[in-house]
This record gives sequence, C-alpha cells and structure tokens, in this order.
Amino acid sequence: MLRFFFRFIFVCNFLIFAQLPSMEISPAEADLIGRGIFFNECSGKKDRLVWWNQGENFASLGIGHFIWYPNGTKGPFEETFPALLAFFKEREVELPQWLRSQEGCPWRTKEELALHGGKKKRDLEDVLALTLPLQTEFIVKRFDTALQKILAHVKEEKKTQILEQIQHLEKSPQGKFALIDYLNFKGDGTLETERYCGKGWGLMQVLEEMPLNAHNPVEAFARTAKSLLKARVKNAPFIRNEERWLKGWLVRVDRYLNS
Repeated sequence: MLRFFFRFIFVCNFLIFAQLPSMEISPAEADLIGRGIFFNECSGKKDRLVWWNQGENFASLGIGHFIWYPNGTKGPFEETFPALLAFFKEREVELPQWLRSQEGCPWRTKEELALHGGKKKRDLEDVLALTLPLQTEFIVKRFDTALQKILAHVKEEKKTQILEQIQHLEKSPQGKFALIDYLNFKGDGTLETERYCGKGWGLMQVLEEMPLNAHNPVEAFARTAKSLLKARVKNAPFIRNEERWLKGWLVRVDRYLNS
C-alpha cells in the first residue's frame, strides 16, 4: 500500500512537470522585456553593463546585472554570469581570448575594477552591448528552468496554486514582464542562503503568498513583492544597510503595473 502511495505521488509530479509549457513570448514582447530589464538594472546605459555595487563582493554584469564572483570567493546569492558566458559560447559569440578561459571575475573589489578595469572592462562592455537580444533570450529561458526548481521545492498542495498564479499573470504582457523581471531581480527563492531570519523574498515566495484569484493579478503580485522586500530589509543584517536600496526596489516593482 505504501509503495502504491509513493508511486502515485511520483506519477502526479511527473504529470505536473510534463505539462509545463514554456512561456510564450512574441518577438515584440521579448524586445520590451529586454529593454525593460536593461533600464531597471542599468538605466539603459552601456557604461553600467559592467558594474560593482558598494558593499558587494561581486561584479554585476550585463542587462540583468548577472552576478560574477572573483575566483575563490563565495556569497549567499546565486552566481549567474558563468551560465550566461556558457550560453554565449554555445551560440558561438565572438569573445576575447581572456574571457573564454577566465574562471572567475578578474577583479576582486569595486576599487580594483575602478582603478585597473582597463582593456578587460572595455572588452566586457563591448561584448555585452552587442548581445542584448541574446541576454534577453537567456533571461527568458531561465524562467522555465526556475519554474521547475520552484515546483520541486514547494509542498504538494502549493504546486497547483503556483501554476494557476502563473497562468493568470501570463495573460498580460505586464504579468509576463513581472514574472521574468522579478526572477532576474531577486532570484527564484529556492536557495536557503537567500533568506534573512528564515524568510525569503524570491519569485517562489511571491507566488506562494500572493492572494488567490485576485481581480488584478499583476497588482497582487506587485503588492506581495513589495511586502516581502520590506520584510527583507527589516530582517537584513545591520552591516548590509539594505534600507538604502529599498526605495529603488519598490519603484521598480511599481513599474510592473505600467510596463
């Protein structure tokens, strides 16, 4: 009997995952999503494609400010630039030789990047400026992978709820942008290291906590995301001083209603 029960659970999970469709994004929607993320992360400026935030131990690169840690350095947030670099190689993007063999961010601090960025920084800016559509494609593809990770992490009773929330959001361009931008912005929410006081703030947490059958799902998504971000700042270690970023985060989420 117990064996039958576990087999039943396995089959149910298989059917849920097997029926997961990729998000349908038209070329026009993809262009708007890419431009929107580029504006949100870099203010649409080339000189912000290679960036290092004050107080961080990693560089933020590309339109999505993908994280790249120096070799041998670790942090609580998911490192995403190496995966983008692998995607570039898969698509046969012409890369500088040093970048093809680089194992970690070539600078160890914000100050080192500012003083010694030189040719490598210019090379990175040029590559990233010439690959905006590819970066957008990479970001959109990450959503499908992230959704499978989220469904693998949540309790059984939450799986159907999350799929329904996504289906409601996908009905509008604003909802699609909210899902993809927030994933890029604050992660999928599955990493235990991306928690303060045991509470996360990623896409998984937003989908779990937003109200069911909301009349305006994008508004409900934004309201829930803002609540989680405020809680993140409240729970953050004092040394990180995340209050300085909160206003910008909330403004970014408010744009989902007008994207």
